[in-house]
Amino acid sequence: MALVILCGISAAAVPGVRPIMSGWWNSPERLAALPQNPQVHYEPGAIEQARTVAATLPDAIARIEAIHGRRFAHPVTIGVYVSPEAFVAANGLGMPGAVGTTFLGNVMLSPVLFSTQRRRMPAILAHELSHAHLQSWISQLAYLRLPNWFKEGLAVMVSEGGGAEGVSDLQARDAIRRGDRIDIEPSGSLLNLSAVKFENPEIPGGSFRTQLAYRQAELFVAFLHDSNPAGFERMMDAIFESRPFAEALTTAYATDLPTLWSGFAGAR
Repeated sequence: MALVILCGISAAAVPGVRPIMSGWWNSPERLAALPQNPQVHYEPGAIEQARTVAATLPDAIARIEAIHGRRFAHPVTIGVYVSPEAFVAANGLGMPGAVGTTFLGNVMLSPVLFSTQRRRMPAILAHELSHAHLQSWISQLAYLRLPNWFKEGLAVMVSEGGGAEGVSDLQARDAIRRGDRIDIEPSGSLLNLSAVKFENPEIPGGSFRTQLAYRQAELFVAFLHDSNPAGFERMMDAIFESRPFAEALTTAYATDLPTLWSGFAGAR
């Protein structure tokens, strides 16, 4: 009770805490579960959308488990929404523009994925499940310490482009050649929970820049995966053991992160 009261006071005092508290309170686990697949929970009026997600789910799970190298530690709850208000209340970010989020190990899907952006739904579902898979094995703190470029690049790779659909491989590679490239940080930070940053922060952001960052991250993660599959498997195993990312990567590839990035950038 004291913790709940303290969190309530913090939410009132610090606006950034409010979406987190709202996401915790409006967990999709509180929604009705689809009888055919109890992993999928849905807002009233969204049962047909929930059935669509359930039909897509097996392929997404199989692909993630194959690339990540192990099964989900436990079934992940997926929330399906038809009202923007309910999605925003549950997504942990308080952002109406998000199309999918993963919060406290649960996946939330925006109503736009079943209307104006329905073609994106399978890829966005797989993207968010990639995040949820990691969170099913490691603590939230260990997850936050992973570099954002790695988490997002992995999610884009396993979803075959989800989250970076507006930027091609060629556009991302051309930007890297021009020197407009992401900052390959060795670890995550509590001061930056989700953004993939560029080395030059002065260029204005926006949706295209976000997708450009995601696509560059995906290309680098794919390079790590394709150039040394055994090393990638060793790195993932170390990450699942909650070892620091830089240590996991250096041990798996017998070299450091800057050297690997140089090899990737030089090959492009």
